[in-house]
Amino acid sequence: MKTRIFTSIICTVVLLSPCFAQTPGEGWTRTEIGKGLTYYSFSGYDSISDANQIVNVIDLDLSCRKYKVEFCYQRPDEITSKVMKEKNAVAMINAGYEPQSIVIEIDGQMISNIPNNFIFDSYVPNWKSEGAVYTDGRRNVDVEFSCRGMKDLDEIRAFYAADKRRYTISSAPMLIDNFELVGTTFADSDVEITKLAYEDPRRHQGVRHPRTAVAKTADNHFLMIVVDGRRKGISEGMSAKELTLFLARNFAPQYALNLDGGGSTTMCVEGQGDPETHVVNYPTDNGKFSHDGERHITTHIYVKRK
Repeated sequence: MKTRIFTSIICTVVLLSPCFAQTPGEGWTRTEIGKGLTYYSFSGYDSISDANQIVNVIDLDLSCRKYKVEFCYQRPDEITSKVMKEKNAVAMINAGYEPQSIVIEIDGQMISNIPNNFIFDSYVPNWKSEGAVYTDGRRNVDVEFSCRGMKDLDEIRAFYAADKRRYTISSAPMLIDNFELVGTTFADSDVEITKLAYEDPRRHQGVRHPRTAVAKTADNHFLMIVVDGRRKGISEGMSAKELTLFLARNFAPQYALNLDGGGSTTMCVEGQGDPETHVVNYPTDNGKFSHDGERHITTHIYVKRK
């Protein structure tokens, strides 16, 4: 009951006050990477998840003419720090789920439009494209609940095929839609979620994992977010609901979208973190608490100087 009341209060405040929390408060450090580009880092106890967390956020003022936002796709898969160096990026995060499950469009070329009806070789219907992040490769970025209410995959595919924007990466779940905290109910279930198939969206998003997300504020700031996880007592990770509430409290974005997480979650920031790779978080693929556990992945979102 306490959780429901707290969620209701958060929803009401955010809906009534779009500027409720433009920047995070206690427990955060703030570093100016350049004019219009800010790096935030949090490490410590988070009351929403009632656990210790490590969170890193890049905040780009899209009105700043010094930077642009681009997406990239690479085959074979590559680690984030290497792609960052190749792209001469200032900041970069991992992006989409496996290409078989999502939409990937780069510079007008449709690379993938949800080719699989099911997640991997499971019998779980594909659920990973209800929202998307878009860019024109310059300063225009949108985070949208593009297929809200659509259940038919062919309808979803048709929507993305008809969309004229040149850069698209679809994902799920949508966390915040025009200040509505839709991510708090995405994984609602009447059954024990640990008994569900791993790729079932209720289990996949209802338990704690490392998380990657993007968001956009009402005053035209683009946020790239990573939450570490799988480190008991250090960084527990978050469920989709916890991430939704965490973003609402600390940044109050108008829109937010969850991206691929788990072992894929990685952020690199120029001049921060590891002195060679610039990885600022603690990827988990090596099973160690270090910056070295990067996973080879397919898509990235990054900020670059013009």
